[in-house]
Parts: sequence; C-alpha cells; structure tokens
Amino acid sequence: MSRYIGISLDDDYTNVCINDETVTKPLPTVIARNKKDDHWTVGEEAYKETLAGVGVIVDKLVSLLEKNGTATIARVKYTATDIVFHYFQELLRTEEDPKEEDRSEDIVVVTIRKPSRSMVEKLRAAILRTGVRQEHLHIISHTESFAHFVLHQDTSLYNRKVGMFELNNQCLYYYEMRVSRGTRRYALLGSEAETEAFNLDILKTTSGGKIADRILATVAERALGKDSYSSVFLCGRGFRDTNFATNFMNFVCNRRRVLIEPGLFCVGAEIYARNLDEGKSEEYTILCDTRVGADISARVVVNEKEENLSIVKAGTSWMDSKATFDFIEDDQDYIDFQVTSLANPRRPVRLRMMLDSFPKRENRTTRIRMSTEFVDAETLRVTVQDLGFGDLFPASGRAITEELDLADKV
Repeated sequence: MSRYIGISLDDDYTNVCINDETVTKPLPTVIARNKKDDHWTVGEEAYKETLAGVGVIVDKLVSLLEKNGTATIARVKYTATDIVFHYFQELLRTEEDPKEEDRSEDIVVVTIRKPSRSMVEKLRAAILRTGVRQEHLHIISHTESFAHFVLHQDTSLYNRKVGMFELNNQCLYYYEMRVSRGTRRYALLGSEAETEAFNLDILKTTSGGKIADRILATVAERALGKDSYSSVFLCGRGFRDTNFATNFMNFVCNRRRVLIEPGLFCVGAEIYARNLDEGKSEEYTILCDTRVGADISARVVVNEKEENLSIVKAGTSWMDSKATFDFIEDDQDYIDFQVTSLANPRRPVRLRMMLDSFPKRENRTTRIRMSTEFVDAETLRVTVQDLGFGDLFPASGRAITEELDLADKV
C-alpha cells in the first residue's frame, strides 16, 4: 500500500506528515550513530543517545549537505550524502514495523527552503539510497508547498490575496499568493526573508515575549498594510502558542481570517504527494521559485509557415525542463525566442541569439542542435551546436552557449 509522505526539511527541525494532513510530527534535524556499532537514531532519540555517552551526534544537516561537509564518527569518515541517507532511512521507518525497509511504494515529497539544482541533486541521491523509487520522489520549495496547501482549502480562503508568516528559530519569512481566474488560471507566489528574525528562546520570558510581539507587529504592518486579504496563515514552531503576540494577533485578525498550522509545509507536501499519485491535474498553474514563470518558445518555419515551437510551458518545474531540437538554418544566422507571461500575454518579450560565428555555407546546408536547460527559475541556458550537413559539409564542432535572463520578463 502506498504511503503519502510529506517532509519539511530545515537545519533546525523536520516536520513529517504521513497519509493524514491533520497530523504532523516534528523532530529536531539531528542524527546520532552509536560509538560501537552501526546503529543510528534521529530527533530526540539522538539527543538521548548522545547524553547517555553512547552516541555521536551530527546536526544542521541541510547546511552540511549544501557545503559538501563530512563527519567522522568512530574513526569512520561519512560524507554529507551518507549522513543524510541514514537520516532519511530512520525517518521513513514505519512505527508498525521499524525493521521494514521496502520503500518502493512510498510517494515522498520533500520541501526545502532554497532548492538549487546542486542541492536537489545531492538530496535526491541521498534519499534514493533508502529505496524510494525515482519516479516517486519529488523535491519542492517551501513556497510551492504553501501553494499546494492553500489551493487544497475552500476557495473562500484564496479568492483574494493570501498572506503567510513563518516563524521558526532565527527565521522569519513572509509569503504572499494571489490567484487569477482568467483564460489560464494561475497562482503567483513569492516569499521574502525578514531581517528582524530572532531566537525563539526569548519567548521563554515575559519580557522576551513582548519584544517578539513588537517585532512581529511591525513586520505585519509593513507586509500587510491596509490591503484586503482572503486569509492569513501562520506557520512554524513559533506560532504553536500565540499568547505572547497580543499586538500582532490583534493586527492580523482585524477584518482578516487567520489560520494557524505550524506544520503547514509538510502538510502541503503530503497533499502534493497524494495528488500526484491520484493523477489530479492542477486547477491553477503554480508560478513560484520552483516553477517556470512564462511560456517560452522559438520562432521556426514548418512547411513554409512560421510558428512558435514550444520549449517550456509556464508552471513546469524548471529543474525537470530539458529539451533538444534539431533545425536546418534557412537564410538566417540567429534564433528568436518569445517569452510570454501569463500575467501579460498580449505583450510577449522577444530575445535573439546570434549564430554568426558558425561556418558560412549555402542556404539550407547547416543543421544545428539546440539544447535548453534551466540554471535556476530565472535563467535559461541555451546551447546550439553546429552539425554540418552530412559528408558534404562536415560538422565544425563549434557550439554557442548563452544564458537568457528571464528575471524581468515574467
């Protein structure tokens, strides 16, 4: 039987949601290995092993993986990928049968804060070693997970703008989402780190709670202003108890619906895992930091008729968007691209890539191969290779690579 598993992974804490979006399980993102044998524990159990003097603990696993760090335990050197593999191996064990290691039916969605290509590749490699099938593993951002969570709720909660505050240790973020119900319905999301983040330990005292309340109220007034919102969500460990935040809560609750879900990211990931397995199509095209923000096409001629050849559609995961096309140059030494924003489809942006450094040949005697791959959500790398034209015009071996900046065009 498939398990739908949503995991929110951060340096400080991990939240897990399995098969039930109403139940989340938080645990510290730490792992310990027994000094004498190859026995691993995670979360609070790892702390217990270490305090008992029988385990060696490793923490801040996300940073360790980002930096390609290592950890030496009992004279054995482990790479960051090794450590994260063992962490997920323990994390994915079932409570009913802790020794069960068959992950082939698990649908796993992991959400992290900044899913760069290199980070995703390393995290994917670690998790695949646990036995999760490649087609069953998906890695998204916290921002995208927020979208899946909100779009799963009643439509009255997102018929206008939606805001969200995330409060964790040394982490204060504001997220915003708005939907468009035009010809192509989409949800546009963004997030921003707030500089006023603080350590949650200050909430242990009354005076510290008052300071935190002032900080949150100031950030909320700046972020929300007097705009109209369908709803405002609060997530993160810092909002498990809001009694300290009187002024903040008074402000955000003024003519707004406020909902608290500390484990929102892992719940959103679990919802996405279930939707993927059940084959549910997305009602709204999601535009965020893990999705392509515009339709991108190339101008080509097919059967003497000019048309747009689609390279990638808006809302596609940019990390999974690779394409290769073969063309024959027809009286031109360039490729024209068209970038069409869903927000402004009537005013597409056109970009031109010059190929004038390729050998000059008779018309229609140069074949070229164009490969595209995203560097990040806002940068498309295009490589064009000269293939020549059979034995008559051998390939020169030359290639031209350019990166198209999409930052201000979506």
